[in-house]
Amino acid sequence: MQRKLKIGMIGCGEIAYKATGKAIQAARNAEMVVAMDPVPDVAASFGKTFEVPHTTDVKEVLSRPEVEAVVISAPHYLHEPLTVQAAEAGKHVMCEKPIACTLGQADRMIEACRRAGVLLGINLVSRYEPSTVQGKALVAAGVIGKVIGLQFHVMAAKPESYWTGGYTGRVRTDWRTSREKSGGGVLVMNLVHDIDRFRHMTGIEAVRAFCEYDTYCTATEVEDYITVTYRYDNGAIGTATASSCARGGRGQGNRIVGTEGQVLFPGRRALEVFSLRGGDGLKAGEWTEVPFQPGGDSRQVYTERFAEAVFEGRRPDIPGEEGRKTLEALVAAYRSGETHESVTLPLEA
Repeated sequence: MQRKLKIGMIGCGEIAYKATGKAIQAARNAEMVVAMDPVPDVAASFGKTFEVPHTTDVKEVLSRPEVEAVVISAPHYLHEPLTVQAAEAGKHVMCEKPIACTLGQADRMIEACRRAGVLLGINLVSRYEPSTVQGKALVAAGVIGKVIGLQFHVMAAKPESYWTGGYTGRVRTDWRTSREKSGGGVLVMNLVHDIDRFRHMTGIEAVRAFCEYDTYCTATEVEDYITVTYRYDNGAIGTATASSCARGGRGQGNRIVGTEGQVLFPGRRALEVFSLRGGDGLKAGEWTEVPFQPGGDSRQVYTERFAEAVFEGRRPDIPGEEGRKTLEALVAAYRSGETHESVTLPLEA
């Protein structure tokens, strides 16, 4: 019989309800055994939908001997205290992105899990999307030569209701509007996925950042428009632009530029690749559409891979340290935006 990692859900809001709960249900080697949210109605509706016991007390989840791991799907500022609490209870932790609001918080999470001998994984699930897997393979195969440029952006038109209720209105809260509680706006909420997956695909790390950001259309403390330029450790240059108030949206066009070609990420069904070398189904000197290889739901794959890491006693695919590195690139951008000067990485907490 297939062993299943028994998981407690901490936080039953939008992402947990829309995506993570379903991913755990679908996972071949994991199952949800209890759910918790401090809002009684939210906890009850989640428990009913996913047919698991529910509670409003996190201590009840952590005291259950059958719970081996928890998913922390709570506002960003609660990631640290909940992770530390779970680690001290001997539970492995899967934490939603970003790992935390500050590098100091991230460091304390990593240390608490290390000290307790439990795994800490960060739910940067875009690494498992078919486009990311295919893009990483193409870069590794050298079809575009040395990476010299990255472009990624998010253009969204978030409704006013998003800031107090997310996209679904499932939970009424104002944490998204607070810089202290959220860590930032569209950069940390959305562009974090692209910054992380491009790190993963290329293997290059930011060593300098220059940023400008502002809040134009939204009654919040966080930015609704931001542009960042990164210099990477291999000499490449990256540009990132994101907005949560771009009327009409349409934020396509992410790409990796190399000395001998490009990989373009235009949508969800295929990549477009230009390679001077050609080969392996690519026509030299022409654009080629490369369909994605079949793959499962990214959150389901992440859950299954984390469960395997627990069972095999190995490091998870996306450990806390990886989440911290991605957060560091975001923090560097914000520091630059505040000082109007370039910021050199690595950073001190």
